[in-house]
Amino acid sequence: MEWMIKCVSKPGMAERREQTIAAHIEHLDKFKAETWYSGPMMVGDGSNANGSFRVINFPARADARAYIDTDPYTTADIFHSIDIERLLPFTDVRQRDYDQTEGNAQFVAIARTDPRPVAAGPEVGAFLSDAAEHIVVAGALSDDAGETASGALYVLDVPDRPTVTALLRDEPFSAGADGRSLTIERWRFGHV
Repeated sequence: MEWMIKCVSKPGMAERREQTIAAHIEHLDKFKAETWYSGPMMVGDGSNANGSFRVINFPARADARAYIDTDPYTTADIFHSIDIERLLPFTDVRQRDYDQTEGNAQFVAIARTDPRPVAAGPEVGAFLSDAAEHIVVAGALSDDAGETASGALYVLDVPDRPTVTALLRDEPFSAGADGRSLTIERWRFGHV
């Protein structure tokens, strides 16, 4: 099972993060086989990390929780919040197999909708096809059983923020009457 883990740092953690990075990388290296994507969430201009984003494969939420709880960034009390959600991937390319585009920036977009059965989710095929050259990974966010969708995750590799906005204009989970929200945050490919 895939899990999205999104961590938000407390303010003023740059120095602590720098002091802990070697131990953090050592921790990541223990989970290379399980890691689909890993990297820092960034402030808007990409100049500094303000969190962490990962997509990992573990049999259960408890395993994902144990993984993040033993990360040195967590034990050093860097994170303000840690969110873990089941991800039902629409795509299957992993970070180490993805050909990054020189000069592009990466963004994490999370589209939220009212909970609904996964089977009753919006048709995403046309959207994924239209945005395919920019989608790094995409999938439905769901409950642990994979039965109720609460939205979708998209990681995009694009020239700039306006391109993200244009691509997501027709994103099906956040569009229309059932749409509730769409957040877009800067991210960067990290250590895998």
